[in-house]
Amino acid sequence: MKNLKTISFSSNLEKATGEIPEKLTNDVILHSITQNNNEVLRGLTAALLMIPVSSVTNVVLLNPIDYRNYTDKEIILDIKALINGRKIMNIELQMHLSTDSPWWINRSLLYLCRTYDNLEGGGDYADIRPSIQVSIVSQDVFSEVKPEFYAQYYLKNDRNDHVYTRDFSMRVLYLNHIDLATKEDKKNGLDYWAEAFLAKTWDELKSLAGKSEIFREVAEYMYTVNADVHKRSIAEAHRKYVETTTTIRNEIARDRKQISEEKQQISDEKQQISDEKQQISEEKQQISEEKQHISEEKQQISEEKQHISEEKKRLSEERKRMKEEKKLTEQRADEAEAEVKRLQEEVARLKAANQ
Repeated sequence: MKNLKTISFSSNLEKATGEIPEKLTNDVILHSITQNNNEVLRGLTAALLMIPVSSVTNVVLLNPIDYRNYTDKEIILDIKALINGRKIMNIELQMHLSTDSPWWINRSLLYLCRTYDNLEGGGDYADIRPSIQVSIVSQDVFSEVKPEFYAQYYLKNDRNDHVYTRDFSMRVLYLNHIDLATKEDKKNGLDYWAEAFLAKTWDELKSLAGKSEIFREVAEYMYTVNADVHKRSIAEAHRKYVETTTTIRNEIARDRKQISEEKQQISDEKQQISDEKQQISEEKQQISEEKQHISEEKQQISEEKQHISEEKKRLSEERKRMKEEKKLTEQRADEAEAEVKRLQEEVARLKAANQ
């Protein structure tokens, strides 16, 4: 971007010092400036397209707002611009972003889809205008991505990186990573725009005017808006509205996260209880099986005892029988012995009679 050797401001801006009440990061301020100063809109869109300002021959704001009748309900303050009659760019500021926020990721993608849905009735699909969604943020959108100053996203094939189309793209300008601006970023003045968004004092903003005429006009209009009680009240009311809704959204997100964690904890406890019940059931089954085994062993022991008892009875009867047989045998032996003795005596008697 062209540097100016000398720069002059209006007398009021020349005297302005201290903190800027409503800064360029206020949607109302940015929208109002780009709506009322086409050169500023040209400069901003050219920088975000990474092309020289001279390449933007015509730019039209598609969503102007009548600030005379502005109300707090009118909160859609994106800058929707038609560039060179062909390309549509939607620019949105988000200074209160939560990292890895599904709310913001889905919202920015939805805005891009809505911008791309620009085919007029009866038109040919080839007439759909290329669309770009630009998010200007103050902190990282993704926690697990290497930081960069200006990120550009396209639809592409995962396997071979072939870009499906460049007519549907998402871009993110990270104001918190201005130190990572590349040579190309600086060549197109994106770092200057980041400095302008980050400027908190009039001196910081006026110093940028020495780098480009565009920022002198930005500074002049910002001073005009801030000096106008009505216009500044609109910007202030919107800023407070955004801060309040962000606080509420963060509280809701925190509560949802807490509820989710509690639900997960309850689910884990239920699973633990279920596992313990299963373990108890298995232990009961094991005890039941052991009892069954013990019962079977008792039955077996009882049968063995019965068998032993019967065997003892049989042996007892056998002993009794053998005892009776022994007695009978002894009786027969005595009788036989008596018979032998009688025969011996008979023989002796016969011998004596023969003599």
